[in-house]
Amino acid sequence: MDSGRTLMIAVDGLDEQDLADCARTGEGTRGPLVALAAAASPLRIRPGGPSEPAPALATLVTGTTVAHTGVATEQPFDPERPESRSTWYAEAMATPSLFTAARQAGLRTAALQWPATAGGDIDLCLPLVEDLRRYRNRWDMAERTSSPRMVADHLAPRREMGVQLSQAVPDELVSEIADEALARDRIDLLAVRLSGLGIARRAAGLDAPAATRALRDAAEEIEAILSAFSPGPEDRVLLVPGRRLVPAALLVHPNAVLAAEGLVRTEGTRLKDFRVLVWPDGPRGVVHVRRGQGTAVRDLALEALTGLAAHSRLQLRTVDDGVGATAETDVVAVLEGTSGTVFGLSATHRPLVEGDDPYYAGPRAVSDPSAPAVALAQGPGLPPAGVEGSWADLGVTLAASMGLTLPGATAAGMCPGADADGTGTAGTGTGASAAVIENS
Repeated sequence: MDSGRTLMIAVDGLDEQDLADCARTGEGTRGPLVALAAAASPLRIRPGGPSEPAPALATLVTGTTVAHTGVATEQPFDPERPESRSTWYAEAMATPSLFTAARQAGLRTAALQWPATAGGDIDLCLPLVEDLRRYRNRWDMAERTSSPRMVADHLAPRREMGVQLSQAVPDELVSEIADEALARDRIDLLAVRLSGLGIARRAAGLDAPAATRALRDAAEEIEAILSAFSPGPEDRVLLVPGRRLVPAALLVHPNAVLAAEGLVRTEGTRLKDFRVLVWPDGPRGVVHVRRGQGTAVRDLALEALTGLAAHSRLQLRTVDDGVGATAETDVVAVLEGTSGTVFGLSATHRPLVEGDDPYYAGPRAVSDPSAPAVALAQGPGLPPAGVEGSWADLGVTLAASMGLTLPGATAAGMCPGADADGTGTAGTGTGASAAVIENS
């Protein structure tokens, strides 16, 4: 284990083109984001695997797939209250993470707005969960889910000053606290997630004024965090965009089809009960069947969904691994769409709504699972350009650069892609990357 520090910044809704545009806009300046874009190695994250932020970042910090992390979808599914959205807590993680490995090695850790960290063993933890059904108000929610040191050093002073968390912009708060924390003490591993850009682009559309402002804000917050971290030659920086967002072209409500078969019951526009329910997760839907329902119910649901999947943009894939199952439900299939498809929970809306339909009321953008992502990496032990892998591979490589091992990792690490030999074609290799790590 070396003496360098590590900074991870994950930015929902950011893509490779945005980074290039930010670098071009800042040409001639000495801004830290421009400097990072010029000096860092682009690491290609292959298509496939999770496309939503929470499961992708969970695989990154564990080095394994969603089948083992415990965080299979963007939001957890509660069969008793499916319309009441919740959030992931650290207790959901089924595999030790990079934060755990770092703490065991005696490193000081911090996680700001990082998924599935609430209640975790992290020195400075500010998860900023959205789970008001469990807490009286936002201050109660923030203080009870953050680490004691975070509350004492950063939250309590703000509460005493009368700050209203309901009016605070989450990414701005995260950036402020990152600045304060880095000025106060050494942090060996700092993981920061910025979510505002992804929220704006999904809600308003990629080219909407709100999305343009959100991109500018995200760039400023990245700059502020990089400046506060002030990396030296012994430090590592990893900037992790998500999967590319594309305009929503089709909104799918598979639960409307299940309701027509009597498998979902509604009360007005609300869900009342179900025997089978499709849980939306961005560009896919996860088919849950209540335990004990029998094969006849399962077969009826799959037949109904097969008819829906006959639409040109949809595919129904049966599964037997049960990834995403709960204590009350089994997962039997996954509905997937082509680029631009997004799934909704409603059982009373039309099953299929085109994106240009005047009655369309869904997200304006959705992640594209078929698109690669490109992370920027700089620092000792991190590989040069020309390597690729999965989110889990990236996590294994990052841990190795820090002299750490992820105990539950199933990935081998980033490996040379086909482009590394000058062929100009994208590779899909998954081989070991020990040589890449050792020689970098």
